[in-house]
Amino acid sequence: MMTISNVLSFRVIFSLFCIVVLSYFFQALTWGSTYRSLAYLALLLGLGVYLFQADQHNKDERKALLKCLLPLITLMGLEWIATLHFPWDIKTIRHMLLATGLMAGIVLMARHHDRIKPYYVPTLILAVYAYTLFQWVFIHVLGQMYGTTKNPHYLAIYSALFFVTAAFLAANWSRGVQRYGLMLSAVLLGYLLLNTSSRPTWIALMIATLIGVVCLRHRAKVMLIGVAGVVFALLFFSNAGNFKTRLDDLVMHANTEERVTIWEDTWEMQQNSSKQQWLFGHGAESFVQDFQPYSRYYATQGITYNSPHNAVLEVLYLFGVTGLAVVVSFILWLYYALFSRYLRLRHQATHQMSMIILFLLTILTVDLVAVSITLPFFVSIHLNVVALVMGVMFYLDRREHT
Repeated sequence: MMTISNVLSFRVIFSLFCIVVLSYFFQALTWGSTYRSLAYLALLLGLGVYLFQADQHNKDERKALLKCLLPLITLMGLEWIATLHFPWDIKTIRHMLLATGLMAGIVLMARHHDRIKPYYVPTLILAVYAYTLFQWVFIHVLGQMYGTTKNPHYLAIYSALFFVTAAFLAANWSRGVQRYGLMLSAVLLGYLLLNTSSRPTWIALMIATLIGVVCLRHRAKVMLIGVAGVVFALLFFSNAGNFKTRLDDLVMHANTEERVTIWEDTWEMQQNSSKQQWLFGHGAESFVQDFQPYSRYYATQGITYNSPHNAVLEVLYLFGVTGLAVVVSFILWLYYALFSRYLRLRHQATHQMSMIILFLLTILTVDLVAVSITLPFFVSIHLNVVALVMGVMFYLDRREHT
């Protein structure tokens, strides 16, 4: 029998779950003000849960929450070293703060795992259907070229992430009519992704598929290879959505691609850095203003860029060799943590848990590859996907130790 305090605790945690889910969903629609309001609410509620329900703390939870704080503390430290400025008013730090709040909120949900668990799959299914419906209505009924977004790359990345979610749900956590509904959503999301002509996201999805091929066993591996091969062949030979044309153009004109010009200009700018700037960078908000005098596109067409569309060059300029080493080490650690957990769970024949980890690996790869050559590295979409992956990973670790 549950006490009044336990009932109240569950209701607070369930409210936190709802707010976190809605935060991610509205960000996927790129409705920024709604997302930020919910994310700040999640941050405050999570902080309140931690401070006012101290009797429910345990060692594993404290360790997980401390790990959630480390990326924020590290980024603030890098910014302070680069600029000697306390960085609370920096947009990048605010993005990281909200991502930290969402990550911590996911970890705190483990307190009532048994009662919240039944809501996870239905919520994900509803989110897939809702996102698909929103984008189709905005594009095909309201005539908005990029749906609820203003940028084809945002539409492409989120369509790819929901496509992966629909595929995993259909394959592992649904049956009957529900499975067919998810498969239909996956087809519609794939169509949206194709029509964005976003080659970085196409490439990201291909790389994520290769990870699935490497990780899956026997029948599932063969099935994935077969389905992916058929889809790729159909797209390539039919040139649907200019798929073949866009890939051919990339191969034939790679050295004259817009991104290559931006990379060259960024590298020229980087070479004018002092020794201290090579080591510690110029700071999180330095690229936009510093790049204009070096940009050929700005000189001839007045086009400004908020990133070099290259994560390595961007992090190197913002935070120097030190920051680049920290970011690369973090990414390697995260992949190692996920792969090691996946192999251990697969060895233990824990299919459902191993599929969750593989799902995290897949969405992380889609996000990381697409963002790294398209958007600023510290953009909120990227930080929040990483926060989701880390939060769920720590959540699962807590469940294993209870």
